[in-house]
Amino acid sequence: MNLKSLRLAWLIFLEYLKRNKVWIVGGIILVMGLVIIQLKFNFFRPQASIRIGLIGTFQEHDLPIEVTGLLSGPLVEASSDGKVRPKLVTGWEVNNDATNFKFKLRDNLKWVDNTFIKAADLEFSIPNTEISYPETNIIQFKLKEPYSPLPSLLIKPIFKRGTLIGTGPYKIAKIEKSRIFITKLALKPNDSNLPIIFVRFYPNEKVAITGFSLGEVQVLLGLSNPKLLPQNPLAEIKQKTDFSKIVTIFFQTKDALLSNRSLRQALAYQAPQIIGEEVANNPYPPQFWTYNSDAKKYLSNPKEAEEALERAKSQVPDDKLKSELILTATPNLEGAGKTVVDAWKELGFDSKLRVESGMPQNFQALLITQSIPIDPDQYFLWHATQTKTNLTKYDSKRADKDLEDGRKTSNEEERKAKYFDFQKTLLEDAPAAFLYFPKYNIVYLKKVEPLLNKILNP
Repeated sequence: MNLKSLRLAWLIFLEYLKRNKVWIVGGIILVMGLVIIQLKFNFFRPQASIRIGLIGTFQEHDLPIEVTGLLSGPLVEASSDGKVRPKLVTGWEVNNDATNFKFKLRDNLKWVDNTFIKAADLEFSIPNTEISYPETNIIQFKLKEPYSPLPSLLIKPIFKRGTLIGTGPYKIAKIEKSRIFITKLALKPNDSNLPIIFVRFYPNEKVAITGFSLGEVQVLLGLSNPKLLPQNPLAEIKQKTDFSKIVTIFFQTKDALLSNRSLRQALAYQAPQIIGEEVANNPYPPQFWTYNSDAKKYLSNPKEAEEALERAKSQVPDDKLKSELILTATPNLEGAGKTVVDAWKELGFDSKLRVESGMPQNFQALLITQSIPIDPDQYFLWHATQTKTNLTKYDSKRADKDLEDGRKTSNEEERKAKYFDFQKTLLEDAPAAFLYFPKYNIVYLKKVEPLLNKILNP
């Protein structure tokens, strides 16, 4: 193109500007206005997202509460004192002998697919229970035996029968699997103010920590030992005491040495309070409505330990007292186990620590973390008939009677009296030493804390 042609093109362009200057100036003002509005209100921002890591192997039917709690709500919920109250139901009716319960759904409840929730949409798996739906909003449970804690069994998030469709605030957008196990999930919120969540599952803590360090995830939920994390100035740790779990030493009451009650008491008195942890001393959290503050207390009491040991010496042969005392602990409790074993050595026991993954078939003393039932009913943990779950083989007619009566009545004061007596009996017999309530750890990058807080408090 020569100079003459360029000059002609320029003149044509100027003439175009003159003829359309109103539209051009108006367009520029409009664009500038839109830019200013976008900068101020950010209407067209991409939706925020956060990458979360969880530890464990899961399938669709057994997803952890960290996920299911985002997908749906429960029919009932528990307050901090352990009392169960309505959530997605208005309440319930129960007959005098606690064998017939009726729950009424709240009006106009919807699933995340925008369909109304019907009682028949729900599916329950409760042994020895007949479940029916006499009305579209009524769920009825008929039990063969009295069981007043039944409402506490309905505390899990609900889903439409055969699906993972819940009540929100999130729904599953994508699932990735390796064979039968889920490896990744994408969760989409119903509220655009909430972030999209990408969940990644790790088989163990070591792999999870590596994933966090490499930037695969920005948050790790439920890490048992955050001290294993490499130093990272960009990371932070949230900790809260988890009163739904308890770290306990279970004594095998049928063992030749530990069958003696005074000796078990000596070990429980000598067991140390673990520094930095919330002391338990009882099978119930201190804020529970059935917590008995007058029941016997152990831990870090060498004077009482010596006195109990003296009583045991008159009942247990010397060769038994001098035999090995093995404490088996899970790997994440190795540190606490060493502390306990050292304390028992100070009392004169030939105590040793054994670390094992999983539940051992045989043990003398076992240090593990165990879940605490929402309801004070701990029948399956301590009743003599519960041979698979009563790890200590504890056998007390009085404790058994308290546990039996406590689940047969719906009267709160009567139940409280039974569980008060149960605690006194259990702690006097000392089939276990209750150490502490563990901490739930959340490791995260500081930059995602605002998004994380939205998820933790949706």
